[in-house]
This record gives sequence, structure tokens and C-alpha cells, in this order.
Amino acid sequence: MMRTSLVIVLLLATCAGCAARASRGGRAPKLRGQDTERAREVNAKAFELIENRDYAQAEQVLKKAIAADVMYGPARNNLGLVYYHTDRLYLAAWEFENAIRLMPHQPEPRNNLGLVLERAGKLAGAADAYQRARELEPDNPEFIANLARARLRKGDRDEETRKLLEELVMKDPRPQWTDWARLNLLRITPPATTKPGDE
Repeated sequence: MMRTSLVIVLLLATCAGCAARASRGGRAPKLRGQDTERAREVNAKAFELIENRDYAQAEQVLKKAIAADVMYGPARNNLGLVYYHTDRLYLAAWEFENAIRLMPHQPEPRNNLGLVLERAGKLAGAADAYQRARELEPDNPEFIANLARARLRKGDRDEETRKLLEELVMKDPRPQWTDWARLNLLRITPPATTKPGDE
């Protein structure tokens, strides 16, 4: 019983550190046994595994990174990507939320959370997450494209969506996305009407 109480106290202390960092925006207090350098090195190895789609191995490596430093946000974000790519959406959302708390000024976890919410059919939440990512990095074409797609999927055919699509045509170097944006601009922009005698 005493051992269980000790575990609960340690968990509460860890959560209190998370809340303190999120609310003050500063660096969280260093935990005993925290090895950020080790977490960074292990996370870099995991990123290569993710790029090679070896998600099972990446998950194991990332858990080692988090064991080295539970507060290391990039490892949380990458573990979220592993869960996203293996269709464990609840776990992915959990890790992206952790990464957002640990890295409040980084847009990627917000964008990644948007991907999870969009896949789960929660389009309003996805659009909100993409918008928050875009606020941190306004010219990122990936964030613009994701926001435009989520807005279109939830039925938004308004001026704001049209402006996103126009911006995407101008800023996105990926031809498939500029073609997609042009096609959707044609779909949502009413054709110009001419009156007799205007020809």
C-alpha cells in the first residue's frame, strides 16, 4: 500500500511540473535523472526510423528517449507520429497534446494534432489546430493546405477559404497542391455573369 502511495505522489509531482511549465511558459524544473542530451540523441535515431516507416522500432526507441527525459517535447511529437501512422489516434492525440504543452511555440505538434482530428472526422477541431499552427508560422504551405482542406471538408466555401486557396497557389511549391487549390477555387468561385450589352 505504501508503495502505491509513493507512485501516486511521484505522478502528481510530475504532472505539477508540466502544469507549471505550461502556465509560466518557462523551462520546467529539471527532474532527477533527466538526461536531455540522451533523449535528443535517441530521438534523432527514431526520426530516421520514422522516415523509413519502421514504426515498431521507432516506438521502442522513442520510449527510451522519453525514459531519458519525460519532458523532451520532440520525442513526444515523434511518438505521436508513430501512433498516427499506425492508426492509434487516441494515443497520437495524447502525445501531440503533451508536445504542445512542452513546446508551446512550435507549430508542428498543433499541425499534427489537426491531422489526427481530421482523420477522426472532427473537422472543426482539425481546422482550429491547423489555424493555431498557421498563427505560429503563417507562410508554411503545409499548414495553409491543411487548413484549406479541413475548411472545405466541413463545408466552408466562404471568402476566408477562397483566400487560403489563392495563397496556396502562390506559396506552395508542390504542384499537386497548387493544382488542387486551383480546382477548388473554380468550384467555390461563382462564374462571372455578363449582362446583355456587356460583351
